[in-house]
Amino acid sequence: MKSSCSPRAKCLLQFLAVLAFLWPRMSCAAVPSVERMIVIGINGLSPDGILNSQTPHFRKLMKAGAYSMQARAVMPTSSSPNWASMIMGAGPEQHGVTSNDWMPDKFDIAPVAVGPGGIFPTIVGVMREQRPQFNIAVFHDWKDFGRLLETNTPNVLKHVKDSIETAAEGLGYWRTNRPHFLFLHFDGVDHAGHSFGWRSTQYYKQVEMVDALIGAITDAVEESGLTGSTVFLVTADHGGKGKKHGGNSMDELLIPWILKGPGVREDTELKTRIDTFDTAPTIAHIFGLKTPTCWIGKPVLDAFKGSSAASSTSGKATLPGQRTQ
Repeated sequence: MKSSCSPRAKCLLQFLAVLAFLWPRMSCAAVPSVERMIVIGINGLSPDGILNSQTPHFRKLMKAGAYSMQARAVMPTSSSPNWASMIMGAGPEQHGVTSNDWMPDKFDIAPVAVGPGGIFPTIVGVMREQRPQFNIAVFHDWKDFGRLLETNTPNVLKHVKDSIETAAEGLGYWRTNRPHFLFLHFDGVDHAGHSFGWRSTQYYKQVEMVDALIGAITDAVEESGLTGSTVFLVTADHGGKGKKHGGNSMDELLIPWILKGPGVREDTELKTRIDTFDTAPTIAHIFGLKTPTCWIGKPVLDAFKGSSAASSTSGKATLPGQRTQ
């Protein structure tokens, strides 16, 4: 039996078939050329730790990207509320993660909204829902980080024993799978702060070790030939004062926030206000994702080319009381 399709209809069907074949390979990102993103979250990293240590790889990212040494954590300046705020685009008042004792079924404040994953929606859950083809991998040094994500949402969600092993696992996965979204969590800087103090020699040495790991990660991306399509974001959950955090000081509240990649301004110190809950909306903006209405954070648009960023300081960020090198 002969087909009744006209030549024009056949051409349209052929076009649609080609489009369907190419669709998973086409970039859906709002920022041109972005196909992948690596987020590096460093527990307890203060801006002082970067600026007063030998940190060539941090500074290289700052020189090639947009950054702030004045970004803010949320209160309380504890790990769970701040990691949650970073990936959930909202604060403790909204997501309900108010302490390190929080569990999905154990909390003092109920979340204002619950997503398909059974908890307040995270950027990973949003990404999985809107980009089901994405390969998403999370390797975390602090064992309690994983409970903040929707169950079974990432392709890989793995607790690794220390920062060096976490980086090795992440790099191995990168080289084998080329994930669209890779989140690496390092915990050793926080341990050094608690054991020796946030401005101790040992603390700065631990920051320098993480700096070397960042160098290994950026080198691996360059070796893969994907630097031109990969965005890096480096930030922290909180700083510290003395040997503690969780209090009300600026040393505990301030965190670094560094973004580098295609579409991102270069050598730009951002003067716009940045809160940690702006991180998830910024990731969503990069990939062109629709954000949940329960999020209060906003994308850091001044970090991107074509925006009205306030200033460029050639990588010479400073803090009050910073010692010169």
